[in-house]
Amino acid sequence: MPQNVTIQLPIPPRLNPGLAAARERNLEWMRQQKLVLGHRAARRYVFSAVADLAAYSYPDVEGDDLDLAFDTMGWFFLFDDLFDVPEGRRAEEAVDVCQQLIALITHPSPHRADHDAPLVGAFADIWRRARTGMSEEWQLRAAHNWVDYLTGNLTEEIDRHTWVPQDFTTRMRIGHRTLGLIPSLDLAERVGHFEIPQIIWHSSHLESMRRAAVDAVKLINEVMSLENDDARGDPNLVHCLMRQRDCSRQEAIQLAVTLVQTAVSQLFEQVRRLPLFCSRLGLTSTESEKVQRYADAMFTWIRGSYDWSRNNGRYSPRTASALSPNVTGQLHPTNLTPVSP
Repeated sequence: MPQNVTIQLPIPPRLNPGLAAARERNLEWMRQQKLVLGHRAARRYVFSAVADLAAYSYPDVEGDDLDLAFDTMGWFFLFDDLFDVPEGRRAEEAVDVCQQLIALITHPSPHRADHDAPLVGAFADIWRRARTGMSEEWQLRAAHNWVDYLTGNLTEEIDRHTWVPQDFTTRMRIGHRTLGLIPSLDLAERVGHFEIPQIIWHSSHLESMRRAAVDAVKLINEVMSLENDDARGDPNLVHCLMRQRDCSRQEAIQLAVTLVQTAVSQLFEQVRRLPLFCSRLGLTSTESEKVQRYADAMFTWIRGSYDWSRNNGRYSPRTASALSPNVTGQLHPTNLTPVSP
């Protein structure tokens, strides 16, 4: 059972003490946004525990910042499942929502406050709150990263109906865009009330750090979601490793675990060189501290994604047993918006 796979990580586990209260507030927000309607839908959403990822990944934040993190994490998974439609069908609704979101970010209109799709309206609320208090430079960067995430999802949707990449490298490259970790690291700055120096974000050193962090989180996600993907007939990086290495499922899982640990080791080595990196750029102690906080957010996300994955309902046997190629995703709107009698 992949959810029970042990990955030794030299990163201490952490959990936000405000989890329970934030979970309740997030459910209420989901209802207000018309994303979760009815008791049955609420039970399904709460069981999935997708928004709880915020408590593992942003363990120090509280209040409105914690609510923003919870709402964003919950939104991510509902958007992701919008693409999970019965085999043979096209995810036309998901594509339309994706295009609306790209337009919302790239061509914002102060005159339009209403959005037809609840997922678009909910994102508009998240995006408004996320931009509050942040510099114009951060907002432009975050907008770019959101658009890259959204267009990555369009790439995956096209590939499903034309050519599904079978090799590990290609699928990992696409996964870097669709995982959502880069926008989530932007969010770490927002809820942490800091910004790394703008030019520093574009450096090769920080890009290498982000690549290592995304590799680790992506592989953790692939291992933990393997049974869900098997049930739906969806591709998974473990399958890629089995084909390319001509190995068993268990051997491929262990190889993925090793790759996670390798990525984490690489990140530790890159972070070890941060003081020299900051010194050569002549950063002030305050600026250097912000860069270190950004690095800490990567470690927290890696450990948080692992601990959350082992404790949520989304990757549980119960969820996997209810999935098949002929049904919509666990948190697809058809499973969350009908009002129970």
